[in-house]
Amino acid sequence: MRNAAVTAAKLALGAAIIFYLIYFVGLGQIYKTLLGINLAYLPLIIAVFIFSVAMRALNFKVLLQPHEKGRKISLWKLAWISIASWAAGMFTPGKLGEFSSILLLKKEGLDVGASAAVSLINKIYVTAAVGIFAVLGVLKFLGPKEILTEIFLSTGVVIAMIIMLTVPSYILFTNQQIRQNIFGRFLNKYENQFAGFANEFASYLIKRKRLLFYSLLLNIAWIAVSSWLFVLAFAAVGQQVGFIDVMLINSIGTTTSFIPLTIGGTGLREASALAFFSKLGISNTTILASHLIIAAVSYTLAGLTALLFLARKNR
Repeated sequence: MRNAAVTAAKLALGAAIIFYLIYFVGLGQIYKTLLGINLAYLPLIIAVFIFSVAMRALNFKVLLQPHEKGRKISLWKLAWISIASWAAGMFTPGKLGEFSSILLLKKEGLDVGASAAVSLINKIYVTAAVGIFAVLGVLKFLGPKEILTEIFLSTGVVIAMIIMLTVPSYILFTNQQIRQNIFGRFLNKYENQFAGFANEFASYLIKRKRLLFYSLLLNIAWIAVSSWLFVLAFAAVGQQVGFIDVMLINSIGTTTSFIPLTIGGTGLREASALAFFSKLGISNTTILASHLIIAAVSYTLAGLTALLFLARKNR
């Protein structure tokens, strides 16, 4: 009962933020802008959107290479798992529903420890890749403008990622007893259900750093493809925006969706978009209209995916 009340409150908060933003910008202006949308862009937006979500399947494919059962899962199956878990994330605070991939991978024969490790690493590296561009975006639009500062901070981020990927081992994870104690306490009563998770997670950090590097590159590619969605959405309402600016600001917006204040980051992403895109001289009406288009496509496809998943489950 309490969980339902919290979910309802977060849903209401997200809706309230959206309604406030529409009121702030002007309902009439947004309505007029949306009426003038170039519908020729809509099929392309949908196609790129589906492709961007399905791209996560490649990430799963890479991370599953050490597991014999994982290698047998087809790319098509992984695409479905990616889309289904993404859809679940759209309806949960902080996109935590994306961890439904654990159960979906388990249904394909992968043991739950490996499924949990792969899903968690996938989430960590998505967050890390987005975080890199979000830091650069905040630096460009809010921080010092000096090019040396930008180079220094961006280089620091890259070096930190290289160290994380290439250091021979993490002291924390080289001792089996330590990691069993840590993960045992973290998982508590679910420790038996997630048997093998600690060792699997540590194996990626210690022995499979090349796969982690590939995962990072794939997630950067995913960010680039996802950013084209907003380039297209802006074009649909008659506004041309530079791809790099879109990628940086979109990354900032994506990080706000990880904050579990609303369902799927609703309202938070749109608010951050208004704050940052306006610095490029784009009107608030154009910014909000383009993001409402993406939000409408997102929740429509997520809803259809959820219905398809339930239909398959009830067969």
